[in-house]
Amino acid sequence: MTSFASRAYAGSADLDRLIDFADMATGVRFPRSTYMKGGDVVWMMFTPGFDPEATIRLWFDDDSLVAFAWFEPPLNVDFDIRPGFAAHDSLGDEILRWAEERRRSLGRPGNEQIPKAYAMLGENSVSTKALETDQHRISLLQRNGYTRTDRFHVLYSRSLVEAPIAQPDLGAGLRLRHATDADLDARVDVHRDAWSVWGYSKVTVETYRRLRSAPLYDPELDVVLEDAAGKFLSYCIGWLDAANGIGHFEPVGCRPDSTGRGYARAATIEGLRRMQARGLHTALVGTESVNQRARVLYPSCGFIEVDRAHYYVKEPG
Repeated sequence: MTSFASRAYAGSADLDRLIDFADMATGVRFPRSTYMKGGDVVWMMFTPGFDPEATIRLWFDDDSLVAFAWFEPPLNVDFDIRPGFAAHDSLGDEILRWAEERRRSLGRPGNEQIPKAYAMLGENSVSTKALETDQHRISLLQRNGYTRTDRFHVLYSRSLVEAPIAQPDLGAGLRLRHATDADLDARVDVHRDAWSVWGYSKVTVETYRRLRSAPLYDPELDVVLEDAAGKFLSYCIGWLDAANGIGHFEPVGCRPDSTGRGYARAATIEGLRRMQARGLHTALVGTESVNQRARVLYPSCGFIEVDRAHYYVKEPG
């Protein structure tokens, strides 16, 4: 059996390694999508209460990072292995053993601790995803006793190599701009309200302040739509992968009492315009299969579906 050196996440140098790894995998898998983009890494790293030392593990071949696993308590694990890595299967087995042990160590969490998006997968399971186009990953999961569910993540792409994207039409009193340091309370409020339909958001002013100083964060890509009274109605954060010329949105949100009016679309289109102005050639975004509003929103912004990442589950015993 091949043995790999592995260790827990150990600080900012590893954050840079994870971002570089995500950018590499994005470039290799283009024009289809990938697992975690650089923006995903940063956004999840700054999730309130997240403990990277306890939930991220890295695997090395000599000094080269060849894989990582990211356990999202209480039952989901995201992982990626360097595309084309020769020892993919044995390394994948080791990653899944680590994830299943992490899941067993948590016991039965209870539904009140499980985000709605994951509760649908089964409270006693461990879950992960595989792209429809990633036969290596699918075979790995099936061999280790994982079963595909009806749930999946929809992955979209949009070309930015075209005539300039037109400004979105806005109603009277509405304006688009980017969030500033003076907007912390309002910016957190719109995020918490937008995601309240999926469960309680732990984002606070302090955690959002930390995000604004994180690697890759660009304040001019933190787009908000506000009304005449200065209330934020929708927003999106765009992330740049300059090495590949690709942008990515995570997250996108709109207040529940403001949906259906084109507000999320306006923010997203403005984000696309700003990515295009920076010379990027493609933008990526994704959403859960159960999020029907988002699955209408993104095609309306010119995105096309390029892949799906299906959830696979296993009860680790």
